[in-house]
Amino acid sequence: MPGTPIAAGSDETSQLQIRFVVPPAFHDLPVFGTEDQVAAELWELACEVLAADPAEVRLGWAALLAELIPPMGAAGVIYAGVCLAEVDGRPSSAAITASVCPLVGTDLPGAVDFLLARLARARPGAEVTAIDLPAGRAVAVIDALPANAPLDDGREPTVSLIQVHLPLPNETELLTLELSTPCPEEWELYSELFAGVVRNLYLEFADLPYATGPVEPPDEELAARVRAAFG
Repeated sequence: MPGTPIAAGSDETSQLQIRFVVPPAFHDLPVFGTEDQVAAELWELACEVLAADPAEVRLGWAALLAELIPPMGAAGVIYAGVCLAEVDGRPSSAAITASVCPLVGTDLPGAVDFLLARLARARPGAEVTAIDLPAGRAVAVIDALPANAPLDDGREPTVSLIQVHLPLPNETELLTLELSTPCPEEWELYSELFAGVVRNLYLEFADLPYATGPVEPPDEELAARVRAAFG
């Protein structure tokens, strides 16, 4: 969401602005607004992304996304974006979300160690590690979860995902950034894109001179790969 701040926290005097840049291959979903506004924006998005498809396909895709909007709102999602592309002649898709929820069960100084232990216990099959970002110390989770529907050949599909859980410096909230994809062939490319998002996460209090440092310049080699893959 280049150049657009998202405010976390309800106290007008200490709002924390969250900024991050979403890769250009991703299309923003309307996670805020009235039902009519969301429906109109989803239809506009479907017509843009699926321009070559019949109207009924676009309508079905928009309706599917519309069912996801209320649960995302309940989960504290502040941003959602989807990528639909063709890579090496095969369809590919991924999603990026950002959500903010209360930081419960610990205080800020011990939050990362608390989350590290709790997530390692709760998700024993996942890779759970502490990482250092320009925006602060965080917990990264790499996992694969079952998808909702079986594949045509009867195999159980999985969705690969990366989550980064960052305790926010307002000391009351937790930011979670997530990338998910059902396409293992593009896992390396999507995970590199997501690494660029979290490395360039920028936090700033509205009333205090707090910042995470300069945004890193884009990786030209990765940018070339993205242009080649997604146009």
